[in-house]
Amino acid sequence: MVFGKSAVRMWELAIMRIVVTGASGQIGAYLLEPLMRTGWDVVPWSGGARGDWGTTRLRPVDLADLGAVDRALVNADPAVILHVAAISAADQVSKDLDRARLVNVEATRHLADWCRDRGRRIVFTSTDMVFDGDRSWYTESDEPSPILAYGRTKHEAEAEVVRTPGGVAARLSLLYGPSRCGREGFFDRAVAALRAGRSQTFFHDEHRTPLDYRTAAEVLVALTDADFEGVVHVGGRDRLSRFAFMSRIARALGLDESLIAANSRAEAVFTEPRPADLSLDTTRLADLLPDLDRPLIEEAVWRMSSRN
Repeated sequence: MVFGKSAVRMWELAIMRIVVTGASGQIGAYLLEPLMRTGWDVVPWSGGARGDWGTTRLRPVDLADLGAVDRALVNADPAVILHVAAISAADQVSKDLDRARLVNVEATRHLADWCRDRGRRIVFTSTDMVFDGDRSWYTESDEPSPILAYGRTKHEAEAEVVRTPGGVAARLSLLYGPSRCGREGFFDRAVAALRAGRSQTFFHDEHRTPLDYRTAAEVLVALTDADFEGVVHVGGRDRLSRFAFMSRIARALGLDESLIAANSRAEAVFTEPRPADLSLDTTRLADLLPDLDRPLIEEAVWRMSSRN
């Protein structure tokens, strides 16, 4: 839904300060550059990490401690909360569902309530895993039916955000790129293995719409001030299997594609059912941000790798 220009956008009346939760994480590290260009006063929260985040310091805030969250909000008094923090590893969520609910659901509800009560804006990162994976090209109007515990926590949290005036739930697809936060991700591990000449196996029957971290960060920052509220899908243009995706990564980096082999989801054992196809229709995103540059995988990898 477009948030009408005639409506009172109260977050614009507050001091131009933005809180970024999860600033020390994978996507959080990529948010630094586009946020610095906005000229906003950025307050970066981390779960427990300390150190510098650009020219400012990370502020450790345990989202499972709502009292600590309240104190940090009083101190920051932000116009906008860009809420990217989560327990996002599916196996970690299933192993400790109580803590996952505290961080993914209860903390999001708390932040959304704070924004709702004060006329402030919240932009929340959800996931393609709110769907069951039984079809292709999900749109924002398709009914979520998560089969993973992680997806269920994010779906529940979405409801708190979208009932907040000006709230945005950005459903992210599979994100990729070299880590900038000091902790390896799947991209780093896979590329390191290929560079070392070790073969890697990826599913040929699991599909996503991958998007690079750099572009995802640009989208999220644009959404903080977009004339929009509701749900938007944030993904790449291409529907790709894991195998095809990693083959293109190898090609982009000049690595040996023959080291990449294909296998089937049926050959693996999972603790939870694994969605087969979580490809996202991003027509709404393209309409909302018509000038957005979503580079092909090869170009995106080159840009991010040359930056690192």
